[in-house]
Amino acid sequence: MHTIDQIEEIRNKQHTFFSEGKTRSIRFRKDALRRLRESVRRHEKEIFHALNSDLGKSEFEAYATETGIVLHEIGTLMHNLKWWSRHEQVVTPLFAFPSRSMIVPEPFGRVLIISPWNYPFQLPMVPLAGAIAAGNVAIIRQSRFSPAVNAVIKKIISECFPEGHVAIIECDLETAEAAINLRWDLIFFTGSTEVGRKIYTAAARNLTPVILELGGKSPVIVEDDAVISNAARKIIWGKFINAGQTCISPDHVFVHHNVRDKLINAMKEEIEKMYGPDQLNNGDYPKIISDKAFERLLSLITGGKVIYGGSFDRDQRKISPTLIDAKPEDPCMKEEIFGPVLPVIVYSDLYEVINHINSGEKPLAVYLFSTNRKKQELVLNNTSSGGCLMNDVLLHIANKNLPFGGVGESGTGRYHGRESFRAFSNLKAVMKSNPHIDIPVKYPPFTKTKEKLLRLFLR
Repeated sequence: MHTIDQIEEIRNKQHTFFSEGKTRSIRFRKDALRRLRESVRRHEKEIFHALNSDLGKSEFEAYATETGIVLHEIGTLMHNLKWWSRHEQVVTPLFAFPSRSMIVPEPFGRVLIISPWNYPFQLPMVPLAGAIAAGNVAIIRQSRFSPAVNAVIKKIISECFPEGHVAIIECDLETAEAAINLRWDLIFFTGSTEVGRKIYTAAARNLTPVILELGGKSPVIVEDDAVISNAARKIIWGKFINAGQTCISPDHVFVHHNVRDKLINAMKEEIEKMYGPDQLNNGDYPKIISDKAFERLLSLITGGKVIYGGSFDRDQRKISPTLIDAKPEDPCMKEEIFGPVLPVIVYSDLYEVINHINSGEKPLAVYLFSTNRKKQELVLNNTSSGGCLMNDVLLHIANKNLPFGGVGESGTGRYHGRESFRAFSNLKAVMKSNPHIDIPVKYPPFTKTKEKLLRLFLR
């Protein structure tokens, strides 16, 4: 376990390494990303085994949601890095003639990445790839709830990078809080809103910029014109992947009263198609991360009206895919569920649902199933969220061309693809003026003629 003094020592090494200017080289960055990609591929089986140990993930799910996304992100950054790093010429206004204007991306410097347990490989490694691509040095602090994955990541990092470039720290909560209060050039945090608020407060003392990838209650709306079989399949897949322990997982479903029974029956069928009648002993179905999380989820089940599922196995820390009949005022609607429990709420008017969403905190995602374009526009234009998907769930996180992030309580800042490069870069405004030519309008004494010219320039 690292002490705060040891963390300070690593920060000083990284300050020296960054000050030498090595990370500003595009070739250096691409070589670092290439080493990282090769190491991930080399240790892929170990990663799969660790993910199974910590979360009970199957190899397929481990690749689809963890290593595959990391490799795709690294490849995207390597392929586009030279283009994204260029000095982008922009138009110079007439009053600044004859100057040239450009946007120059530069690295922030020392980055602290704090990652959670639910996607313990993807969520530290994707931001790390962005930090490296932008030319930063980085320290990663992982969750203590994913020890097997942490060990593999530590091995990968140690064989790819000197400690002055990228380092892993292991520390208790008290030391972690002390580390957050140190001066960083950027803090990237993925986790709960409660912890995110503490990090934001600590960072503000040093005016440190932060990116917070949080969560919230992402709703699904199923209208009476939806293709129910399609909606049921996608909702069940999106909800129960990683046993519901996904920040953009469908948190609850609003279903129009005309199709309530049809949707529930279709979702029951899809659960059994995907996980069989004995989900608790299905090797493709993950487990809950901890005893505390397990007991919290059980309390939601016992406090609600179970429509389907509700079985559990304490020894395996597994809870079967569970549907519960709910109302907006029920306890399960007060906090993010983050597990394999899906409340189903009946409604009659789409405006009721929109008003309910807008009465709470802004979610990380809103999902609508409807074939009616006017309804799609209604939800899109009258709700605010980090992402909004029509007739699908989750897939925006894997689209390298879409920025991923939240708004308000669900987060601040964006990453993935080009947005990862931009997230870890200071976009510096640069103007180069001609020392031999100058327009004297801006200088005193101010005359009516100069004022007329100024108004002409700035209209």
